[in-house]
Amino acid sequence: MTKQKVIFVCMVAFVFSLVLTGCYNVERARLEAELEQTQRERDDLRTRLDAVGRSQEQANETAGAPGQLQQQVDEFIKIRDSLQQREDELTRLRQAALTEAQTAQTLMDNFAAQLQAEMEKVNELQNELQRAQQAITGLQKKLK
Repeated sequence: MTKQKVIFVCMVAFVFSLVLTGCYNVERARLEAELEQTQRERDDLRTRLDAVGRSQEQANETAGAPGQLQQQVDEFIKIRDSLQQREDELTRLRQAALTEAQTAQTLMDNFAAQLQAEMEKVNELQNELQRAQQAITGLQKKLK
């Protein structure tokens, strides 16, 4: 009987070792799954922490920004005023140029009228000159 007990004990030990190996593998798989879940949660928390950090930085920048924003607004107002002055000056200069152009056009019209009158006088004088030359030619023929 002792042999049977030894065989029985060996079989129990063998089965026990197989059961322990199976339990070990099951426990290992469970722990690996739990580790993966924990790592995902850790990565998610890191992502959230980074987002909170960025939000905190933006909040800090925004807290200091009103002074900067007011400065920028003041600069933009100065630029706008400067541009408005330039626009007013350009409008004034454009109006002056239009006035000068109208004056020049009036002068050109007057000069054109004077030129036309002078051209008519020249034509009359040329006609008189031709008649005088014809009369001279006629007199020269009579004298010959």
